[in-house]
Amino acid sequence: MNNTGKRLLWVDDEIEFLRSHIMFMEEHGYVVEKATNGDDAVAMIKSKPYDLVLLDEQMAGKDGLSTLEEIKEYDQNIPVVMVTKSEEERLMEAALGRNINGYLIKPVNPSQILSVCKSILHSRAIRSNHVTSSYVRELSENKSNLMTNLLPSKWEKIYFQLCKWDNDIQALSDQGLEDTHQGQKKEMSRKFIAYVEENYVSWFGKKGGNPNICTQAIKRKVVPLLKKGDKVCMLVMAGFRVDQWLALQPMLEQYFKVENAMSWSLLPSEKTNCRVGLFSGQTPREVSLKQPQMWRKMQEEEDKAPYERELLRMNLRINGVDIEEPKIVHLRQPEDSQMLAEEIGKYDEESLLTIVVEFFDMLNQLRRESALVKEIVPDEKGFRELAKTWFRSSKLFEILKMFAERNRTVILTSDHGTVLVDSPAEVFCQEEKTPNPRVKIGQNISCDERHALFVETPVQYGLPGEVGEIAYAIAKDNYYFVYPNKFQYFVTQFKGQMVGGGLSIEELLVPLVTLTPKPPVE
Repeated sequence: MNNTGKRLLWVDDEIEFLRSHIMFMEEHGYVVEKATNGDDAVAMIKSKPYDLVLLDEQMAGKDGLSTLEEIKEYDQNIPVVMVTKSEEERLMEAALGRNINGYLIKPVNPSQILSVCKSILHSRAIRSNHVTSSYVRELSENKSNLMTNLLPSKWEKIYFQLCKWDNDIQALSDQGLEDTHQGQKKEMSRKFIAYVEENYVSWFGKKGGNPNICTQAIKRKVVPLLKKGDKVCMLVMAGFRVDQWLALQPMLEQYFKVENAMSWSLLPSEKTNCRVGLFSGQTPREVSLKQPQMWRKMQEEEDKAPYERELLRMNLRINGVDIEEPKIVHLRQPEDSQMLAEEIGKYDEESLLTIVVEFFDMLNQLRRESALVKEIVPDEKGFRELAKTWFRSSKLFEILKMFAERNRTVILTSDHGTVLVDSPAEVFCQEEKTPNPRVKIGQNISCDERHALFVETPVQYGLPGEVGEIAYAIAKDNYYFVYPNKFQYFVTQFKGQMVGGGLSIEELLVPLVTLTPKPPVE
């Protein structure tokens, strides 16, 4: 294996005594940079990439295990070799539990260090070949599956695996494999859209065989825990996708046992529609008929939080859990998260705390307002990286760690996902009911049905309105609506943006994750 250019970071508070070891590694083609304390090491790792870190466990100030934890929170994938004088079994287990890649006992000789570095870095090259082989096998299996009539659970499994590949292939930086993967996703997306168009209407009121629609999420995941007497946080990450969750998952695995599942959003997959379904346990049509005044106010008022709380209360009561005033906290700005972190103790006695994070809006605003962020986040891959960077340093991450310490189970989900839109589709609509470029609601709507799902009978889709009074146009795949007389305006505003509201697998299949706190390491 060629070691030329492989960059090592050696962290030791007595680094001056390791000069001969460092020279030996440099003679074998490595670039070795040095840090004498944990804080400097973490700062250097954040400023540039390293292929491997050699980390002394017993340093003055911040010790090696604390430094390791910070390194892994920043980058779960960077290889770390722990170097220590201690042979205690407890220490070794603690370090291995934090996902180190190697372990050396002092005094070490240069050949030992060279051997472990070669082994780890060579294994990464082997892993790249293994990933490619595994992907090719799974690609063949998925192509066969797409030729059959898939059940909802099988769609979930295929999509979950593709989202895992999104993250694995991104880590490999293999353009050929990336192109193949994107081609498979496009083929799968087309099949999924056709599947939903054919089956969506039949899922409402059907006895079995229907997917895990978001109207059942609280009944399935939250209510059983509350009836057991567990303390629960329902965390709704607005606009959050499965691939983004999988990018964040490694950061939480130290604190929680993770149980992955999925929920199916409603059509159209836009905020108000999907949140009504999630919190109420009913379709928007049912809510509009049973609670007409509330529904009207939700359409008129910008702040829908009070109505979400009331819908949640009714949903819980129907399912046998009576909470008079369910606590819902909305995090719309970073300072909201800061305030919640400071006041988290006042919710300790609440059996259920619901947190709604305007995740997508916050990230999209950051991208719109910063030319630099927009340049480095041009696509879905960039959004995954932005999500990781944001979460790693966010107060929300700290809040979740507090929940783990307080033994509060977290049910993490989303109202809907988002998709990168790049293809304009003309729509003719007499009255503008929504500014969302993926869905249009009104009378006398006309559009190309190759690009959009056209809903003339709202009752069949669980939507408010009657035949002839209102219709819905829901954009498919990567399309977004433009008005012919404002074509350039809409193209300029929305092309290349992440948007929710339409019909795609990224928007409809969202995470429904159970995070069970792990017992503290003694």
